[in-house]
Amino acid sequence: MHLASFVPCLVVSAALAGAAGATPRPLPGDWRHVAEAQERLAVADHAAAEALLARVPAQSEAARDAAILRGQLDAALAPRLDLETGAFLDTQPLDRWSQRAGLSFWPIASLELRVHALGLWYPRAADATPATATTAAVGGRVGLLFRPAWADLDVGATGLARVWADGSAQVSGSGEIEGRWLSPLRLRASVRRDELLDSHAATREHAFVSTAGGGLAVVDWKGWSGELRGEGRWYSDGNDGATAYGWAVAPLLRGALTLQAGWGAAWADTSRSRWSLTTRTYAPYFTPLSVRRHGPIVVAALSLGKLRFDASGDVAVQGSELDPTALAWGVETRVGSTHVDLRAGVSLDLGGARLGVTYHHNHQTYYRFHDAALRLELPL
Repeated sequence: MHLASFVPCLVVSAALAGAAGATPRPLPGDWRHVAEAQERLAVADHAAAEALLARVPAQSEAARDAAILRGQLDAALAPRLDLETGAFLDTQPLDRWSQRAGLSFWPIASLELRVHALGLWYPRAADATPATATTAAVGGRVGLLFRPAWADLDVGATGLARVWADGSAQVSGSGEIEGRWLSPLRLRASVRRDELLDSHAATREHAFVSTAGGGLAVVDWKGWSGELRGEGRWYSDGNDGATAYGWAVAPLLRGALTLQAGWGAAWADTSRSRWSLTTRTYAPYFTPLSVRRHGPIVVAALSLGKLRFDASGDVAVQGSELDPTALAWGVETRVGSTHVDLRAGVSLDLGGARLGVTYHHNHQTYYRFHDAALRLELPL
């Protein structure tokens, strides 16, 4: 139901137009392995870091620094417990509360496993009827991330099952792959099957969407980031849709305060509208109708010791879509559309543990939502 899932933006080719800096002089001997291991550890490429550190002999002058990095690597591979409580409110009207408790660990340096217990419930709305009474579900999720040392490749997969208060069991999952062979470019592809949870109608009907897509991205190359991506969507009621978007941001400030700005564009469409004339809401899920938009993006971060603030926003300065109300009467009319997407977060490093709060607001022409979460991560 989130139109925010197709983030706006420009082409990333501008990010590659900057002149490359001078090539640094390679470090001598074993120091080179230590430096490369530190770079790999910084991007959580643990298996590659482990392989590089294994090349440093115990009698080497670089052995002391290598031992420090091994300690950091061991800490990164240690099991972690994460707890999260979230609240979601939108204009359907819908309130959704969720909780998650899970464990993540690396049995080997190239493989991360994640196991979570999940719970969610929908408090009774102000205009509740027996059909929109409290609904609840419990479930579990298992995920893995495979990051081998011998290839710049990430492979991820998840499986999720929920049991609802009506006794039904619903299953979803995803698979993703990202290639880093053409650094700083990244090639991405994914397939997903998600249960749509953002309307009372969707929870009663247990609507699903299957998604397949791919893209090309640049991730923080000298302060530049961007992506081009396209996706197809197939809903469980026989409806289908597609999205495409591109975005790019350039660095304006770097240091304790970082600031990036750029532009983005997006297009999205669905074959058949799920707009209800009676309730003037989307039921059972949001359906963009030939949405076209573009506008600016701003990304900022501020680090104050162990405290970090993050914020981003994008606004459509020009956008249009087919009016779902007119289309319900058989009239095809294009109208101006609204798009505002704001995200903010604050995190506190507690010496291995981390406490974080996030907030996400999205405003569309006929739909808007607020999504907040509190998360605690603890090393074990």
